[in-house]
Amino acid sequence: MEQLRDSIESRLKVVLPEDLGSSLMDGVVLCHLANHIRPRSVASIHVPSPAVPKLSMAKCRRNVENFLDACRKIGVPESSLCSPYDIIQCRLQPTPLLVSVTTQTPPPAWQIWDLIGSSLVHILCLVLLFVAYSWTELT
Repeated sequence: MEQLRDSIESRLKVVLPEDLGSSLMDGVVLCHLANHIRPRSVASIHVPSPAVPKLSMAKCRRNVENFLDACRKIGVPESSLCSPYDIIQCRLQPTPLLVSVTTQTPPPAWQIWDLIGSSLVHILCLVLLFVAYSWTELT
């Protein structure tokens, strides 16, 4: 469990409470972890607010379900997934689900082909502007 804690804390740059299970049961940290591994894999995360510091069970369950859906997208095998009930009831074991998720590496922010494609689009736009300007000067 300490290795799991260290992995989550280092990835998310947070300090988790002593009781790891209770800090994961509302699904907030888990959803942030999934988004760290694959950005936007969890589109909506219910978080506590100062006005309502504790999430309802329905919102906790929705967060946990969103996390499990993100795990599927990331490529965690279905056999490694647990039920939302196990997470909400703090019966989450560090293996194999969270170990699978925490060992995934986040994709690089920019792929080289993204950069090349973006550059080509900008160059094409500049060429088209030059041609349009040159054509208007001739007429």
